[in-house]
Amino acid sequence: MKITTLKALLDINNREELFKGLILKFRDFTQIDHIIFKQYETSEGPIPCIFIKNNVDSKGIKYVKVFISAQHNEFNGLFGTLEFLNHISDNNRELNEILSKNQDLIFFPIMNPYGFLNPSKNNKFGYFLKNGTNLNRFWRRTFAPEHPLSQRDSIGNQIPEHAAFVKKVLQKYWDNEKITIYILDFHETSLLDRFSLDLLNNFSKKSIMYKFNHWLKEGIILNVIKLYNINYHKKPLFKKKKQSDNYTQISISSKQLDFVYEKLQKYISNNSGKLPFYFLYSDKSKNYCLKLAKEIYEKLKDNLWETYYPAFNHNFIDHGCFVKMSDATPRKNIYTMEIESQKQFFNLFEEYEKSNSDPDYFENKLRSINLSIKLAHEAIKKMINLF
Repeated sequence: MKITTLKALLDINNREELFKGLILKFRDFTQIDHIIFKQYETSEGPIPCIFIKNNVDSKGIKYVKVFISAQHNEFNGLFGTLEFLNHISDNNRELNEILSKNQDLIFFPIMNPYGFLNPSKNNKFGYFLKNGTNLNRFWRRTFAPEHPLSQRDSIGNQIPEHAAFVKKVLQKYWDNEKITIYILDFHETSLLDRFSLDLLNNFSKKSIMYKFNHWLKEGIILNVIKLYNINYHKKPLFKKKKQSDNYTQISISSKQLDFVYEKLQKYISNNSGKLPFYFLYSDKSKNYCLKLAKEIYEKLKDNLWETYYPAFNHNFIDHGCFVKMSDATPRKNIYTMEIESQKQFFNLFEEYEKSNSDPDYFENKLRSINLSIKLAHEAIKKMINLF
């Protein structure tokens, strides 16, 4: 990403011009053979869709790889897709290799045009659709309406046009269960940073009484224990005191806890300036996602948070996102995954103020964003080549 693009993202008055420029850029890729651009008009704005196809009717296709971006105020997948397409446009050999593998590629780089164009506090700076709902809660209902859990997803709200469009695009592949469908959903999170700070401030003070009220806090401690080969004997390591508790506590001695905390400090210090990330998988996609995450981590680990667990099971929460969708549908050969990297604009207006007061803001933010884009680009490339 260039500084002009970053400034356009920060200033909401420039969002519409930036959005139009991105649409034109995606449309321009159709000058390359086998790349097709389509645009779906919704009441909330146009949704671009880019295909890389060997032939128009998709005969002989064995695999389809789908990349979903910008459901929320997140930009790693959007600009990672742009980076990938720019790379392909400059490298015919790689395009030929993609086409020789009997696969179609489909990109949905901006799934929430309203959120992109209208970032505000009321919609969490671009997080929600126009009616205030979260697009990433409708996918299980969209693709697996027969599943009992699907009925709980966004009750009282109609399936958005956006989700219906994606289903329509994928329908001809979906109807042929011999075609394997892989879906990677790009997201961003601030939780790794926030939870690491919380653990630094509170884990030692509260000792074994510390309440782990989120699975990722457990994940951070598990990383430390695994990476530093810390032995523990009580299992499970994290458990509830009472079944009704909405938190767990760690089952180690005070001496072990002191050692874990010492290594936690070292771990977080060593990861300063690196990009936090993790993948999420469904039961169906576990093996594929673990392999994908490991390959990407090995390629980029000098720039990424050190981790023993580059991927986690998405069993910690039950809602209708893409990852949960694949386990809800009876369709075979469907593998859905999610990648979370650092949240860049948790509060857009605060970021804008920082950019005006911090002389190093753009240098530091561009470095972080470009690492996220590099991660997304690498994820696309690896997923294309992995079966």
